[in-house]
Amino acid sequence: MTPAKSSWLFTVTLIGAASISAANAKDMITTASLHSHDGLYAVNITTRHGDCDKHHHWMILVSGGRVSSAGNTPMSASGHITPHGNVRLTFKRFHHVATVTGRLTRKAGSGTWHSPTMECTGSWHARRQS
Repeated sequence: MTPAKSSWLFTVTLIGAASISAANAKDMITTASLHSHDGLYAVNITTRHGDCDKHHHWMILVSGGRVSSAGNTPMSASGHITPHGNVRLTFKRFHHVATVTGRLTRKAGSGTWHSPTMECTGSWHARRQS
């Protein structure tokens, strides 16, 4: 192989490797941003209107952006956190349902909730535990 062909082959190989590395890095960044809210959160819920208990404390687990109840929680939680931190959850206990919306950062979050079955509304605050 001539030096010119060898140099050209080396250049093409280098460009290909750089392209693959850039694509892998982009995938890693996208995956990391999708799961940046993963962790255990302590959630404090306050009733503002209605005849519901005034304060509740729950633990939720976020994994892969999906939310579930954690620990000794009297209600089941389900829903998701978007990569941008938008919260959309549902808490259920027996025939009662509460819809939760808000915003979450990597450390904390807040928002509102309402329950048409209990005729109550309120706010929530969450703090990341792990």
